[in-house]
Amino acid sequence: MRIGFLAGRPGRVNERVIDGEWLRGLSEFAEPVPISPMAAFKLLGGTTGDWQARFPSSLDELAERLGALCLERKIDTIYMNLPALLPYWMMARSHAGLDVGFLFLAHCVGSEPWLRQWLFLAPWLTARDTLLTGTETSRAALLRISGAYARARTIPLGLTVDRTLAFKRIAAERTGRRLLAIGRIEDVKNIHLLLEMFAAVREQVPDARLTVAGEFTGSAPDRVQAYREKLDGLVARLGLADAVEFPGPVDGAGKEALFHASDVLVNLSTDPGETFGFNLVEAKAWGLPAVCTNWDGFRELVRHGEDGYLVDCTWEEDGVPAIDRDQAVRLIVGLLRDSGCRQAMARRAFEAADAYDVRQVFPRIVQATAESRAFPAAPIRDAAALARSAPIELPDVYRLEFVRQLPFCRDSLLTLLSENGRTPPADWMPLVRPIIGHFAGRSDYAQL
Repeated sequence: MRIGFLAGRPGRVNERVIDGEWLRGLSEFAEPVPISPMAAFKLLGGTTGDWQARFPSSLDELAERLGALCLERKIDTIYMNLPALLPYWMMARSHAGLDVGFLFLAHCVGSEPWLRQWLFLAPWLTARDTLLTGTETSRAALLRISGAYARARTIPLGLTVDRTLAFKRIAAERTGRRLLAIGRIEDVKNIHLLLEMFAAVREQVPDARLTVAGEFTGSAPDRVQAYREKLDGLVARLGLADAVEFPGPVDGAGKEALFHASDVLVNLSTDPGETFGFNLVEAKAWGLPAVCTNWDGFRELVRHGEDGYLVDCTWEEDGVPAIDRDQAVRLIVGLLRDSGCRQAMARRAFEAADAYDVRQVFPRIVQATAESRAFPAAPIRDAAALARSAPIELPDVYRLEFVRQLPFCRDSLLTLLSENGRTPPADWMPLVRPIIGHFAGRSDYAQL
């Protein structure tokens, strides 16, 4: 099976890691056909803004160019690893009834930019497409947006698991004192709370160390800088300068060294855009137990009391998610102090990694894609009129009881694409709660 893909290099380290694993896995079970970013954007005939200014004539142009590209490359399925282009290509496909399907991932659901995208995509999604969600929790969120997402299939993200890894030797070299947090660094990832909890951990385990690796990200440069300064201030105020390090984005050998030397992975995110938690799977591959929030798909990856712990998370109406901080401290301290428990969890985590190996995951993805290819193209008679409609006007497409409170629910679908939205997090969380409120969870048995 020949599957087209966009051959650019993602800007963020975490995106490059996931995309790299995907393409390696895909190449083992299908024939990836590269499409350069320049060729992809040339289909639009300019910027997305230019394309919208020429609408609806630009829709015919894009459909013609997309059809020609697929004929030239001899592909009828495209892995859309550049999500910004997906709405335009999918709309053009449906407008012209082209025999092409799209394979794409639900990398995110509840952030404002992504929720705009999911609102747009719902009426254009067909049985010819293969939409993958990493967890059932994320799939449930999509279903609160539209019944169209019943077509989504739950298949986890995969990674290359090194079965030759000398786990016993690595486990024996670990000190039992090193915590690792790795991924994007921003307020919704709760690194500020982690620092405060780590200070409490140090009161009981004075020689504990914490590494926070990753790239500072955010919706605007000033917010990124403000959060960086907030964390620097916390480290100084809490007296953690000699116990916490921020090495920045890491990959390759540097990343391997961090996982090799660490004892426990900590992920306390309550990011509304969270779907999977790829670093939790990476931790399994290195035999690291995890302490993470009982949030979204995390509870589907971490088996509480087996290969890690889930920290209770509550979300009251009109509020923001809250983490049980005392419980988190207790669970982390318990793992650092109890080498027998920690090593047993590490072994079970290492064994559980096999389920996420690309050799297990990608045959399922290729099979799902092959099944989608059997369906005929389904043209939409008046795509231009549909694109000018607002979700609030389409009760047969959207579950309005969950989305009508969104401030852009009355905007046209095209407008959803032209604006990303910058609602402050404290204001955004109550708006998105009807869709992702089930992300927060508690475990009655969450005790050491």
